[in-house]
Amino acid sequence: LFAAYPGFMGYMTSIFGPTFVVYPLFFVAETVFLYLWYYAWDRLQGDRKWVHVVIGLLLNVFGTIVMFIADAWATFMMTPAGVDQSGKLVSLYAAIWNPGWMPLNVHRLVANITFGALLCAAYAAYRFLLTSDREERALYDWMGYTGNLIALFTMLFLPFAGYYFGFELFAFSATYGVTLMGGVLSWLFIIQAIVIASLFIGAAYYSWLGFLRIPGSEEQQRWVPVFNVILIAGFMVWATPHTMAASIEESTGGFHPLLGALGLMAPKMIAVTVILLVLYVSYMLYRRAGLVPTVPWARTGAMVQWGLVALTGVAIVGLGVYGYFAPAHIRILTSIWQILALMVGIVATFTIDQFLLKGARVVAEVRWGTMPGRGQYVLIALAFIIVWLMGLMGYARSAVRLNWHVFGIMEDTSAGAGLPSLGEAAIVVTMITLIFFVLLAGSFAISGLSAGAKESHGAGRLAAAQG
Repeated sequence: LFAAYPGFMGYMTSIFGPTFVVYPLFFVAETVFLYLWYYAWDRLQGDRKWVHVVIGLLLNVFGTIVMFIADAWATFMMTPAGVDQSGKLVSLYAAIWNPGWMPLNVHRLVANITFGALLCAAYAAYRFLLTSDREERALYDWMGYTGNLIALFTMLFLPFAGYYFGFELFAFSATYGVTLMGGVLSWLFIIQAIVIASLFIGAAYYSWLGFLRIPGSEEQQRWVPVFNVILIAGFMVWATPHTMAASIEESTGGFHPLLGALGLMAPKMIAVTVILLVLYVSYMLYRRAGLVPTVPWARTGAMVQWGLVALTGVAIVGLGVYGYFAPAHIRILTSIWQILALMVGIVATFTIDQFLLKGARVVAEVRWGTMPGRGQYVLIALAFIIVWLMGLMGYARSAVRLNWHVFGIMEDTSAGAGLPSLGEAAIVVTMITLIFFVLLAGSFAISGLSAGAKESHGAGRLAAAQG
């Protein structure tokens, strides 16, 4: 970067000089603790397991700090603060804590948890497909399930974290809003909706396949077609553009008579929030499969629980419809109310579920290792999708600045300056994703050789992991 953009990097150094010193120190610390965590796995067992846990926690803390420092540089380029009108530094603290810094921290933290969980699940799927040992398959089946479960949980918050980041960008400059939603990058979000649809439906499909592990889960499985229809319908609304003409006659108007309505944010907020509610209900049904509540108020509790789910859905749809007809400043508030309604519904029903299933009678144990092979390919596909999606949104975050290195302060006036088209960006992102997975496949193969040299302890490791 210093060789390719000496002027830009010189300016960034004048603003963030101290962080350029701290950043590599934390990067080295992260690397050291990663090696300690990996190579001390077998030695720090038993009474010393807590030491291994602490090393893992510190590893994540250092990694998060590294990410937060880099986020300060990236968001300063988008929402600069702490400088005067000429671009000279006034406050390093303000430059770091610029308007976009914390929203991007939240967004990337949630996204990276999803990313890490799906990569772990993909590794588990890879090992599951390679082994024929029942104990090993049980271990990696459980590992894949856990990774997908963590990803599903964090994906509940990912759209809202993205809206939070976008809201702060719009508040900083209306130019960002026009560029992202009505300008050169608007069609990127149609692609994003399709990719996210693949991600959510794939994760949900894997969860539904999980019912096959539990004998007697037919009662829960009958809801799968209903959920699938809701998910597909929701994503059709989410991916509907606001300005797309289907014929010459329709193009004479400002908007398509049907698509123009569904292309607004109010219907899209209904769609995405209902989708998240369906994903949560799918998890709730999975928890209940193979269990019979024994508390005396089980029937009443279940009715209250499902009543709350229905009430949450009605509230989400009602607020969305109201927001569609309300003024803009009210419409923004209804989006927040929809999120709060979803969160309150999830917390309330999950709390009831905890007490409802306490002491429940187990009528069917989970048969780990019996997941169909297609479930493992779904996990591998999900890992590919999340990496590609992160690359696409990285392009969006950089491209939204258009011709600015630092928005409003330092313009890109070089001869080769220009915004790559969406097609060119997609090709580059795809190549980067393929290279990443080639390297990842190499690391998987090396880890497989290492694991193959050891005696199989699948059942013991599964029990230790679950306990």
